[in-house]
Amino acid sequence: FLQLAEKHPKDPIAVDALVWVLTKLRNRPDATRALEMLARDHLKSEKLASVCAQIARVPSLAAEKLLRAALEQSPHTEVRAQACLHLAYFLDQQATVLDQLQKQPELADRVLQYYGKEYGQHLKSLTRDKLDKEREQVYERLLKSFADVPTRDSTMDEIATRALFQIRYLSIGRVAPEIEGEDIFGDSFKLSDYHGKVVVLSFWGHW
Repeated sequence: FLQLAEKHPKDPIAVDALVWVLTKLRNRPDATRALEMLARDHLKSEKLASVCAQIARVPSLAAEKLLRAALEQSPHTEVRAQACLHLAYFLDQQATVLDQLQKQPELADRVLQYYGKEYGQHLKSLTRDKLDKEREQVYERLLKSFADVPTRDSTMDEIATRALFQIRYLSIGRVAPEIEGEDIFGDSFKLSDYHGKVVVLSFWGHW
């Protein structure tokens, strides 16, 4: 498939061949080569809109670089929108890995083994504050530039709004949003009434 795409770089079938490589071999060097070929030969292709999801599943610097390039350079709105969305998802996945490493630092060597030395070292070099700021910027761009673009289940503004709320208010170290309600005795309370105290929130119900 790589040879087919190399031999016929201007044929639309080349994109399909490279996507096959990304799908079947995403954790191998062949996937990185496929990403580099997509960036080199098909950055202006409208077909990239449907490829961004596969790109974001390849854990590599090449994948992040291609998504950023598609976001900035594609002439097609749908491609830019999908690149922005899946770049955000890609950064979300990095945040998940950082959380795992923070909770279990002994997994660092396994991260390097699984992701490879280059990308593993990149993940280890990230800081959560800087990554959250970058995630916030990408979702803000999604909300500002591609809000009305539909997705399979909703629209991009709904996705971005939920993600921004989670990053800004539900992440470790952020100030929790205000909560107002009644306790089991019918007395009104606010979460801010307990500022400075340890609070456990338990959500439950009967259906």
